[in-house]
Amino acid sequence: MSIAAAPNPWLRPADRALVIAHRGQSVEAPENTMEAFRRAAELGADMIETDVNMTRDGALVLIHDVDVDRTTDGRGLVRDLELAEIRQLDAGARSGGEFANLRIPTIEEALDFARSAGVTLCLEMKGATEAESTEIALAVARRLDSSQTLDRAIMSAFEHSAVAAAKRAVPGLAIAPERLPELAGCEPSDAVRQALAVHADVLQSHYDFINEELVDALHSVGVAVWSWPTTSPESIASSLACGVDGVMGDDVRTMLSGRAALAT
Repeated sequence: MSIAAAPNPWLRPADRALVIAHRGQSVEAPENTMEAFRRAAELGADMIETDVNMTRDGALVLIHDVDVDRTTDGRGLVRDLELAEIRQLDAGARSGGEFANLRIPTIEEALDFARSAGVTLCLEMKGATEAESTEIALAVARRLDSSQTLDRAIMSAFEHSAVAAAKRAVPGLAIAPERLPELAGCEPSDAVRQALAVHADVLQSHYDFINEELVDALHSVGVAVWSWPTTSPESIASSLACGVDGVMGDDVRTMLSGRAALAT
């Protein structure tokens, strides 16, 4: 007698679609900082999306770019800096006096926050190359496993090979790769192929290329769909109308309003 597979917990009705704060409440506070994360959670976000890079000494830090130039007062590649150097940088310096002296968080800080705030993290694997992305993904998966926080996070990446390697190493890991190509449409059958090839729990897609046919095709094989970057009311409404399971944008307030409108 075969045992039926458990339903995918990431599948949700549109009026309960996840509200995912892209790099935190990044319309109000510097992206990927604890202040942006706190504001997102206080507003009612279900999940916080953030980006992971690795320092020279192997620390996992939350910053989108492979260098620190755009978002801090420093310069150089994250990969060339040690954690002690990263922690000296001001991640709020470019956003005005209110945010001075914010620091680049570590993954441990974010996981501690997620537990205390009752939110989940979407951790996007960065790195300058496929090999670096895979190295980061494996390190993150093992950290989640060893700290017993697999239930607090889901992993995403544009490099499908990276999340696939991480899931092989830690089978309990949930993954949400980006649909490829990033900024072009694809046939629903190809989206299904991409998701099944890596045993994805969720497939993410730019909202411009989401339609009901794509969502229905992925749902038919038990894969959830998240839409991004849903920061405008129009992008949120169109995504939810197609039946997505999550919307990811920079403003939690606008996403919550869009979801609430479905109940009226």
